[in-house]
Amino acid sequence: MSPYANMGFVPGLSFANDFGYSFGAAVGYLPFWPLLLAGIYKLYSLVGFGDRFVYYFLIKQPIIICDVLVAYCLYRYAERRGSERASFAMKVWLFSPFNIIVSAIWGMFDSIAVLFILLALTVRPGAYRGLLAGLATFAKSIPVIFAIPLSWGPKPLRNLAIAIGLPVVATLAVIWATGWSFSIFDTTMQSTLATGRQSLSAWEVPFYLNTIGWLSNSSLDFYYQWGGYLWIGAVLAATLLAFRWFGFDSERGLVRSLLLITLAFLLLRGQVNEQYSLYLYAFMVIDIAMWSPGRKRLLYASVASVLLYHVTNDLLLIRYVAPVYPHILVIEANLISAVNPERNFLLFFWALLFWLLNAYLLVSLYKERGDRTPDVLA
Repeated sequence: MSPYANMGFVPGLSFANDFGYSFGAAVGYLPFWPLLLAGIYKLYSLVGFGDRFVYYFLIKQPIIICDVLVAYCLYRYAERRGSERASFAMKVWLFSPFNIIVSAIWGMFDSIAVLFILLALTVRPGAYRGLLAGLATFAKSIPVIFAIPLSWGPKPLRNLAIAIGLPVVATLAVIWATGWSFSIFDTTMQSTLATGRQSLSAWEVPFYLNTIGWLSNSSLDFYYQWGGYLWIGAVLAATLLAFRWFGFDSERGLVRSLLLITLAFLLLRGQVNEQYSLYLYAFMVIDIAMWSPGRKRLLYASVASVLLYHVTNDLLLIRYVAPVYPHILVIEANLISAVNPERNFLLFFWALLFWLLNAYLLVSLYKERGDRTPDVLA
């Protein structure tokens, strides 16, 4: 069945009916993740002995493996360039409580896309970098915002065609081969472009004002309808500014460019989920290990704000016990109902703190504009 249409509860395997028929499409990703899960399920059917916990365990393994490889890539990137803080880069990624929760407990798979991005940074500019950028986008569509800077180098138009064409062609080929509906896929993917709800971006402000009755539902819908696409223009503008301020032809210039583009995305997108911050942290860790050790506290504060947001959002992480005790979701719902005003305020507070920290980093990058470094991409 198509993962882009409505999917129901699976008795004996599902433990939460979060994506039932009343919620619309269950998957807002390109086919890479649904296909990977399908393969894992086939493996589970062979070795799982009907134990659903084996399936849950298997789902996490590609994510955890890629998370460890991301830490290794961060270490190698800094170590090969003579940084004395290479071990810092590895340790921060491996032992960050937030990273562990996202990958090993939640099972969100952004570390797979981050790994492809880091691999792209380690190869010479050209077709291979464009290929890895395309694989990152196919794994999860967010890295498409990095396609232009990662395509810079010999024959940039060819590289960009690879970076954009690979996920497009692969997606269309999968949908055609499986017989899934192109129209349903198109509707599902379009719905993710301007989606808006509780968020770690500036859009948390109107959302919170709506929850306390200071902003009407119609006004909130208007903001999301017309402002939900602002991030696309912001990312394009940030790409142009990054090229003018830092350039894409040096290692530090490229990393700072990727940071600037990521900040534009995080500051203005209608919905910024907690896991989106991993892209920011990967570039920040490189920047700190190589050139800006003074930003350590900024990184720690940012990670703390997102972690606290997540603990508040998934109230005290109670729902992570649901695979073992499904009834805990009822307890969670009752607790949320009891403390909902306070919870909404804390979500607003942590989101605003994350937004302000990102704005501060953006100002810091602005002050560094034009500070070109002579290092040539390896």
